Amino acid sequence: MASAKEGLLDTVTTRMGVKLAPPQDFIGCEIMSNLPLQMSLYYNACFSPIWFSATVLSLVVKHSSLPEIDKFVSPTVLVLMTIMECVRLLCGYRGNLYERVPALAAFWMLSLVLQLPLCLYSLLNTSTIRLPLELSVQIILLLFLLFELIVSTVTIKDMAAVQETKFNLLQDSTLEKDE
Repeated sequence: MASAKEGLLDTVTTRMGVKLAPPQDFIGCEIMSNLPLQMSLYYNACFSPIWFSATVLSLVVKHSSLPEIDKFVSPTVLVLMTIMECVRLLCGYRGNLYERVPALAAFWMLSLVLQLPLCLYSLLNTSTIRLPLELSVQIILLLFLLFELIVSTVTIKDMAAVQETKFNLLQDSTLEKDE
């Protein structure tokens, strides 16, 4: 039965002009991209326009009742968060899909150092009026952010370990060729 399936597979692949590599050629080529992180980045990218629209709408509604300092600070925080969110999501996509540790580390650092404090400021600022729409989208954004931080920490650690192993194996093979 197994030989009949292999014969059929050989016939189909030769007619299509496809050459399948033997399974041993793929040893050590495991995919290190993290699916939960990628799904979270995707849903976060889909949610970002909703977050931006809701935040701008709530800022327009409450702008006249804001204290003078918050009339400047709130739009500035919104602009910074929007720019950082775009850059952060791009770094996350590139780092996770292409298995690039530096891009994923940039995503992690932007999330932790810039986006998290700005999100917490927007959520916990007591000098402004909090509208329910703004509060709900900020909480959802914070949940995305926290989940992505936790998962990306594990992903960076795993990717770095695999890339270190690949590097060591490559160094060992070049040393053997030189001798």
